[in-house]
Amino acid sequence: MRYVLAMICGVISAAIAATFVSGPVSGWLSKSFVYNSPDGQNDVEQMAFLGMMIVALAIGWAIGWAIGSPYAKRERLD
Repeated sequence: MRYVLAMICGVISAAIAATFVSGPVSGWLSKSFVYNSPDGQNDVEQMAFLGMMIVALAIGWAIGWAIGSPYAKRERLD
């Protein structure tokens, strides 16, 4: 049950980050540098977006893992 809660919270936090956080942050970050070609700006924007998504997924996973910890500590009735 702990893993299920961690996965659900990770997906929810990644979806929230994709909707509200990653787009504006990656756009701001990519515009703060000077580039020789548009491809460079596009690469930075995509990597910043991906990095934000990975961080959000990890934070959501950790929150779900913490929420699910009481379920992992119960004794089995075998």
